[in-house]
Amino acid sequence: MIMKRLLIIYLALCFWGECSYAVEKQKDIEILYNRLLEEYLSDSIDVSQAEKDLAVMQTDGSWKDIDYKTVTFYFDADRHLKRLRNIALAYSKLGNKLFHKPELRKKIVLGLDYFRTVNPDSGNWWYRDIGAPSQYMVPLLLLKKELKREDLMRLSAYLVDKTDNVAHRGKNRTWVSAVLIHKGCIEDNYELIAKGFSSIASTIYVEEKDDEGMKRDNSIHQHRPQLYSGGYGMSLMSDLAEYITLANKTSFIKFFTPDKIKLVSDVFLKGTQMFGYREAYDFGTIGRGICRPNCLSNMSTYTLDLMKEVDPIHAEDYEAWKKHINGAAFPVPGNTHFWKSNIMTHHGADYYMSAKVISVRTNGTEMLNGQNLKGYYLPLGATNIMTTGHEYDDVFVAWDWTRVPGTTAVANQSTAELRWYLFGSNQFGGGVSNAHNGVMAYEHAYQGVEARKAYFFMGDAMVCMGSGIKAARTQEVRTSVNQCLANGEVTYGLSGHTYRLMDNLSDKKIDWAYHDNVGYIFPQNGSVTLRKAKQTGTWRELEVTASEQPVTKEVFSLWISHGTTPQNEDYCYIIMPDKPLSYFTDKKFENEIKIIANTEQIQAIANENKRQYAAVFYEPGEIRFADDLVVAVDKKVIIYIEKKDKQYEIAVADPLYKEQSLQLSMNGEQINIVFPSGDYSGSSVIKHITEKHK
Repeated sequence: MIMKRLLIIYLALCFWGECSYAVEKQKDIEILYNRLLEEYLSDSIDVSQAEKDLAVMQTDGSWKDIDYKTVTFYFDADRHLKRLRNIALAYSKLGNKLFHKPELRKKIVLGLDYFRTVNPDSGNWWYRDIGAPSQYMVPLLLLKKELKREDLMRLSAYLVDKTDNVAHRGKNRTWVSAVLIHKGCIEDNYELIAKGFSSIASTIYVEEKDDEGMKRDNSIHQHRPQLYSGGYGMSLMSDLAEYITLANKTSFIKFFTPDKIKLVSDVFLKGTQMFGYREAYDFGTIGRGICRPNCLSNMSTYTLDLMKEVDPIHAEDYEAWKKHINGAAFPVPGNTHFWKSNIMTHHGADYYMSAKVISVRTNGTEMLNGQNLKGYYLPLGATNIMTTGHEYDDVFVAWDWTRVPGTTAVANQSTAELRWYLFGSNQFGGGVSNAHNGVMAYEHAYQGVEARKAYFFMGDAMVCMGSGIKAARTQEVRTSVNQCLANGEVTYGLSGHTYRLMDNLSDKKIDWAYHDNVGYIFPQNGSVTLRKAKQTGTWRELEVTASEQPVTKEVFSLWISHGTTPQNEDYCYIIMPDKPLSYFTDKKFENEIKIIANTEQIQAIANENKRQYAAVFYEPGEIRFADDLVVAVDKKVIIYIEKKDKQYEIAVADPLYKEQSLQLSMNGEQINIVFPSGDYSGSSVIKHITEKHK
């Protein structure tokens, strides 16, 4: 009898425990549901448009002007879901005349049922797996409390779990995971929600292979080894901030462990932040998104507010980032080499510069879905130069795409046409950085043009050098110094005199030029074209479904000509942003940076006043920086040297990503340097050498 009573008590306790656990699960689901509901109800609605759409909705829940049947690479049926979302918001949101109208609810259900039954298809998998479900889930979530259980489950069947597809990585994974979380909230299914959060958390790791994801240097790749810290990557980071916040104070937060939060923090602050400047973002990070208007937005300040809660120990850093977006100085100026992505950024308090190169280790850019049709030259030494953050706002529609800033290219528009992915073919491509200054360089052999191109970031200057420029007889070969929106006067120096640009200059050997708070210096007096003129293009030229309406922009252009059959040509120019015009008219830049060498074997510069030196060795060799500094190397290498008191700081990197060590001689002293291996191959090694007394 006692045993029987004990068994009854045990079973009762188990039952009570299970019930308690079930109650806690449902409580978490309700928390998520209410948070999502609040988020969607904060969206704006167009009541007038909702009324118009309701008036022409057919009795089966469809719209006559939408094609649900034809399978193309695009998805006309997407308009059906956008209309339903707007109508559902009007139904659910207090303060408008359509709020909780019974006939609206019936029509929303009718529209969802029609879409679920017809299940429109597309030749683009994204619309099937992600685009349509991401739209469909919102009106269904908004109506959850208004529908019978059987209706809810019938409609929710359209939302299918795609998280088991291992091909979904990075941003694509957070998309399909978000659909599953919504499905779980709609169906009150705790396990589905948990699986969705687990799937989102699975994106938070360092991907060491050539696959998509977060990289060791805090950049982000999508679509093979392709830099996408803007576009897909920025959206991924926004998702992580949003869904970690959504999971906060529920049992689902367990998936976001402290080590994962730290990695998210690092990618935000040491990666994503470094590609932005005020309201703008580096066009070299956004992939094929460059073909769309308004494509250069920096990270949302709303997301940064979320990160202050997700990562409270760095709350001040996110706040400083927000202030910078709104106009304050950049909070962490310096130089960053992203060795996994072949790009270098250089921030001053009030300027931004970068250089992006290519190699066999990177997919430089892409043309997919008929987007980025002219982007061939984007990874071939492109530079960004900003002091306001508005220099490149929608200028791409009017660009001459053979003159992407920083690139050396043939003046033939067909050479800018991009087909599919652009994979690098050059082995030599990399950079070195000591976190304050740095150098990027690569061997260029594309579209029939050969060159060795280097970008030295030293102090407040970027020194751009090219050597060994060769091409068979072709159209003119040009190196573009800049091509940005015109803003104010253009001034230049010629033969010791200062002039205001009235008529465009062609093939003039000017000393310097100045435009929009940026100075351009030409120490070798190359043949320069300087122009401020209107340029016209259409977005359709960049994306097959975009507008054909001509758009005209006034554009500032500056380039160097190498002729039609260059043989061992070279160039050198120095860019100094955030300087007043007087800095150039008074020639204060003189004697600041000295060009030591610009040959096919070695490119090197020095700032003797600051005891800073840098060189790119395309071949083993020797360089004399100064009377008291001679450096020799036994391998191809990129180096940066800075003397502080009686100690040399030497930063070295392997541009081939394969060497084990380097024998470096400095003033006859032999120094053995071991290069990093594995996922750190190509990153910088820093050595400190004390000067020996003579």
